[in-house]
Amino acid sequence: MGSIVDILLYNVVAFLAVLTVIVAVHEAGHFIVARLCRVRVITFSIGFGPELFGWNGRNGTRYKVSLLPLGGYVRMAGGLMPDGPEAQESGGFPSRPVWQRALIILAGPMANFIFAFLILFAMALNFGSATLPPKIGGFTENSAAADTALAVGDEIVMVNGRSTETFGDVARVMALHTGGPIDLQAQRPDGSRFTVSITPNEQYIDSATGPVRVFRLGIRATDELETQSYGIFGAAAAAVENQVQISSMVFQGLGQVVTGNRSVTELEGPVGMSQHVAEASRTSIWTVLQMMIFLNMIIGLMNLLPIPVLDGGHLVFLAYEAVFRRPLPNRVMEVALMIGLGLIVAQFVFVTFQDLLPNRTMIPGWLPRF
Repeated sequence: MGSIVDILLYNVVAFLAVLTVIVAVHEAGHFIVARLCRVRVITFSIGFGPELFGWNGRNGTRYKVSLLPLGGYVRMAGGLMPDGPEAQESGGFPSRPVWQRALIILAGPMANFIFAFLILFAMALNFGSATLPPKIGGFTENSAAADTALAVGDEIVMVNGRSTETFGDVARVMALHTGGPIDLQAQRPDGSRFTVSITPNEQYIDSATGPVRVFRLGIRATDELETQSYGIFGAAAAAVENQVQISSMVFQGLGQVVTGNRSVTELEGPVGMSQHVAEASRTSIWTVLQMMIFLNMIIGLMNLLPIPVLDGGHLVFLAYEAVFRRPLPNRVMEVALMIGLGLIVAQFVFVTFQDLLPNRTMIPGWLPRF
């Protein structure tokens, strides 16, 4: 019974709590900007399907929580089709200028980015940062790096053409490595520089969702922890830098999947993410906040992909309308939306199936690090 309670508490309750906050933030972005543009919002829903409970707001909006919790929506007067039967309804979305409609669509992902920024900003402002210099403190057993000219005390300056200012930078480069040799530039304590070629060892480590494939140089960091406190502007800059790093790693990882350099079986779905949230919730509030940051960034970035049904797809429709001074024909939009929905459903089914496979491998985590 204890294991069932544990699964319900962490894998279900904790995941749904985190997901609800993220979805609410996203939909609130659409809602707030829609109201600022004087668009009448009919429904604000967390989840899809039949309503579980809800209430009517003073502005006429129905706020509700629905049965299927994986997402949400804001239904606006007039619908999204520019030539629909209710398109010119007073206070309708289609009646607004293209730039206002684009702002309303863009506001969802931007709300997720802003929310992630605020968490990162608060963490940096209150706790500062603690980083390790990219200096070699030792080598692990059977280390690939130990068989090169590298020595304890050398500082890693660059890995595969990417500069490394902290040991975390080295770890981030290695998280995206998919095999083969890498070029590592190091600097001796006397200032001289040299380059070595290393073929990292491929290993599998256990995680909440199964084995994770990683490539290890076999280098240990020193214990020279460098701490830094921030003022308001420094904390803001650190937060933005973390968001840029997360975005870059996510798109690089997806690019590796698209180009075939990384297997699609390493992608994760809701089951896998629920296990990560469960693991985070068992650890500390700090880890939960890191997971919240990562998921907000993922939701925001994925929604900007130019796929019909997603916010990015609607932005493409609006870009066409802005350039050609006329909207896409309704039939074209309907077909595109059906294709987009089919792609999303197929992807959802695929990653969920992968999540349930025993001994699956996943892409290493890309949580922000201070």
